[in-house]
Amino acid sequence: MRDIRIDTLRGLACIFLVGYHVIGNNPSNGLHIESGFLREINDLLETVRMPLFTFLSGMVYAFRPLSENWPKFLKGKARRLLIPMLVVGTLFALIQALVPGTNNKIDNWWLLHIYPVQHFWFVEALFWVFILIIPLELNRLLNSRLVTGLIIAAFLALAVGQPYTKLLAFKGFIYLTPFFLFGMSIVRFKIPPLPLFPSLFGFIGIMAAIYFLTDGVYGRSLLGCVIGMFSCYFLLGLKFQIHWLAKIGIYSYSIYIFHVFFTAASRIIANKLFSVPDEINFVIGLLFGIMGPIAVYLVAKQFPLGKLLFLGESQKKIIKTRF
Repeated sequence: MRDIRIDTLRGLACIFLVGYHVIGNNPSNGLHIESGFLREINDLLETVRMPLFTFLSGMVYAFRPLSENWPKFLKGKARRLLIPMLVVGTLFALIQALVPGTNNKIDNWWLLHIYPVQHFWFVEALFWVFILIIPLELNRLLNSRLVTGLIIAAFLALAVGQPYTKLLAFKGFIYLTPFFLFGMSIVRFKIPPLPLFPSLFGFIGIMAAIYFLTDGVYGRSLLGCVIGMFSCYFLLGLKFQIHWLAKIGIYSYSIYIFHVFFTAASRIIANKLFSVPDEINFVIGLLFGIMGPIAVYLVAKQFPLGKLLFLGESQKKIIKTRF
């Protein structure tokens, strides 16, 4: 049974993410926007995007947590996360190397996936989060609020300075773990969200404080991580039930994996065919980045090998698993 509130927030996270890659993380990428409201909103959401994805992943995990059969659990996560990372991530790197107008070409092919390929760092880092979960769950450490809170606090402390290597997405693993455990805790310990208006004022207040009182907050700093956790909690309290967003959220994994192919393609095509304002280019890129991966999902699921290689799903049956 799907939870429309979780799917709605996943849809929102997809829009935040796709919009980020359409605009670009800096003026040298994406639409090459240096200033204006699109750039300001994009930068403002740095502390929300990946925390929200990971927080929701933790909530979903808590509904179907690890049992005693950890080898089966690990095999399923490896199939779901690592196979699409290797297949689609390699395809993405090849396209970047061959197609003019793309960004961030690979220099050292022998290090491919040892150092993560672009946004595929997330699925690699999330796999390490599940590796960590196994001994914690088997020893029932995560059944204690105190122990879980201490582990979250320890990983938040590790966020100070983030002087960690990107090798095998270790830096991403340090970053994602507290959000995952926080999302899991919300479900496992039945932590109620705040009422609607405190949640709304809390989220708006945090975003306003970042915008008016700072020059921006680095998402992986200690402050950025704390803001990310509060932002997720406030967004959960809004209790959004928006059906069109929830429908997008159902395909969140496919959108995460494939959106960059379509955002890059829309940008290259638009630049060659016509000149329109950045706002129009943004809408076009957003639509391509959402609808394209959904189409890939609908086609790939028709073929057993396609389900395995592109979606990480079992060849035996279609399972709507979610990361």
